[in-house]
Amino acid sequence: RVSSDTMRVTACLVVLLWGLVVAYDSQKEKDEEDEISKLTEDFELLEEPMPVLLLPGFASSRLRAYSSTKCPGNMLRFDLNDDVWLDVAMVLGAKWCFLHCMSLNPVNQSDPTHPRCRIRPDQGLDAISQLNPGVVTGPLSVVWKRLIDLLLNMGFIPEKTLLVAPYDFRLAPMQLESRDHYFTKLRQKIENAVESDNRNFVKRHPGMKNHVVSRGLMVIGHSMGNNIFRYFEKWIKYSMGVTAGKEWLATYINTFIAVGAPILGAQFSLQAAVSGLTFGLPITEYDARKMGLGYSSYGMVLPADPSHEDKRHSLLNNENRKAPIPVSSIVFPNGTEKAYNPSEGVWGLDIWKDIQEFDPWATYIQSYIINLYQSDPVINFEDSWRRPDVQNVYCVYGVNRKTPVSFKFIYPENGWENDWDTKEVIYEDHNRVYSDSGEEIFKYDPTRTNSGDGTVSYFSLSWCHTWMEERINITRIPQKDMYQQDEILLMRDTTIQDYVSTEIRTDQEYDTFFEERHLEPNGEIRSTAVWELDDIDHRAVIMEPVFLEQMSHQIHVQNNVVGKMEAQIEKMINTMISTISIFPKRGAAVVPTTDTECFWDYLHVKCAFPHVCGYYYKFGDYHLGMSCRLHKNHGSSIVLTEEDHKEVPCECMGGICYNGLCRYKSACKDSFLAPGLDAHWGRCTFAINGPDLDMLGHDTDTGAPPTSVMSATNASGKDEL
Repeated sequence: RVSSDTMRVTACLVVLLWGLVVAYDSQKEKDEEDEISKLTEDFELLEEPMPVLLLPGFASSRLRAYSSTKCPGNMLRFDLNDDVWLDVAMVLGAKWCFLHCMSLNPVNQSDPTHPRCRIRPDQGLDAISQLNPGVVTGPLSVVWKRLIDLLLNMGFIPEKTLLVAPYDFRLAPMQLESRDHYFTKLRQKIENAVESDNRNFVKRHPGMKNHVVSRGLMVIGHSMGNNIFRYFEKWIKYSMGVTAGKEWLATYINTFIAVGAPILGAQFSLQAAVSGLTFGLPITEYDARKMGLGYSSYGMVLPADPSHEDKRHSLLNNENRKAPIPVSSIVFPNGTEKAYNPSEGVWGLDIWKDIQEFDPWATYIQSYIINLYQSDPVINFEDSWRRPDVQNVYCVYGVNRKTPVSFKFIYPENGWENDWDTKEVIYEDHNRVYSDSGEEIFKYDPTRTNSGDGTVSYFSLSWCHTWMEERINITRIPQKDMYQQDEILLMRDTTIQDYVSTEIRTDQEYDTFFEERHLEPNGEIRSTAVWELDDIDHRAVIMEPVFLEQMSHQIHVQNNVVGKMEAQIEKMINTMISTISIFPKRGAAVVPTTDTECFWDYLHVKCAFPHVCGYYYKFGDYHLGMSCRLHKNHGSSIVLTEEDHKEVPCECMGGICYNGLCRYKSACKDSFLAPGLDAHWGRCTFAINGPDLDMLGHDTDTGAPPTSVMSATNASGKDEL
């Protein structure tokens, strides 16, 4: 029996606690808004930015009820359009009903029956921004909210220039297309956005109506969303043919940013398939495994060994060509223990065949691996992911977090059928590999080794280093507001071999940027970058300030350069229409006129436009780009280094310089390449100026061709530049 005084005190404490939680959540939300404002305050609002598409990861799309379901033995129910994933109240109040609705038939991945429950992915920004909105539970389920807020603050418009593509994260790619037509709809969504962007461009610049070159869109994928993009890229080529598919990708997708990509899989998928993964919910591992038994999507992220050897990847992983330790081991009821590697054990089905004697559920896993992955006509999932076939690729992930790399499972005595326990977990953490019991397995040189992001191993994440060419540029900067010049590592035109042989400081957290740009045989410029962010968690990477800072800067550089050149290019074309035959893509550069327009060029490891911008650090600068400022504002004259003098001098094609801009014959010391550009462009100093001409090639005073214009006659007798 509880006294009334005790009840009143308890009630007061509950109200006080609720008030504190509300106050904390409100303050946290305000702090996040202030942080987003800080990231965008240095930039102007973007007008008509390049469209961006967001692809969420596993369990990061809201699922809604597409049918009404009454929960047996409970007053609660799911009504049409109710949230199912993630409704925390239903997890607590009607657990069986929640688990039932979230499950799929393990034989064919159909919706559960008795009672029937049909759920499908929600649509729109809200479907990935917060999975469970609310004062208390909202912050616990925030996934993409901060990045979306940043993009909206930058001027992106929902469903016009800011798109999302939620999907049913329970299904294998083949089933996403057969049941939901997901990839067909995704292709249409991308085409609509890019074609709308092209129409808006023509409205702003009518003179270029017949000369529009699509700038495409930017795709940002997180975690398993990157595997979805990988499948989509292959599906485009499969459904359209390889040549037409490549042309489609070149037209509609300009940039792909892979955040936390499990390129060689992730060990958590084994834990989910064998013992169960609770996702942090108040359910048992057995319940979680039973719920996820029909989740054929696990196959997308099962651990895999590289299908081909790459020395760079081996160097970054202590000369390990394959996973350094078995990804799993099983202790059977008779006491014997067996270890499994990715190739034979997981994809070769050994582990599933061995445990099915004690675990009939293992047959379901074998079935979907064989039928939905090994038999998929679109892609060979055991062939390691090669560089996506788009112009610009960024691979971004956290490093040096405690990350599981192997699980040991045991069938407990007197346990339920199909019930495995996790006996031991082996982790990598910085340069150490050790078990949860404290036993040390490996210890590497701390200056040569990274660990994963808390979910995906470094062995898997770092495979995207193989997407770059051999010669790269590396920038490594401290992860803090203020740092000294000697704390920055700059390596230009180097290799991974040189990098791992260089003495690297490990006394603090760093962000390391690996970048390269090269010319393809077909004349296309391709750039690839890998960003390794110290101590950033897998799920939180898209919310971290360091990622948001770099993202906002890159997007502004891309869009501002494009936007400022559009008017100049249009004017050029209007004047040169009678003679020019090849029109540049949007994306050439103009010389900065303010400090804000200067930025850091990671490719050349210095401030872009070195003839007008230089590195001038000021207190409060929190990334290299902010320290790039105009020479003239800081009393400095331009001094070319010996290395600069060695570079190729700039020479305009055809000798033409118009309005201070020309297309260079080749890469030279002051040339610039922007996303979407297929040539080298920059400033020139010939005598021709736009206002002094009424027609290109004729002086307004004398009518004589200027000396800087050179023409040639081709075989057809037509003049060409």
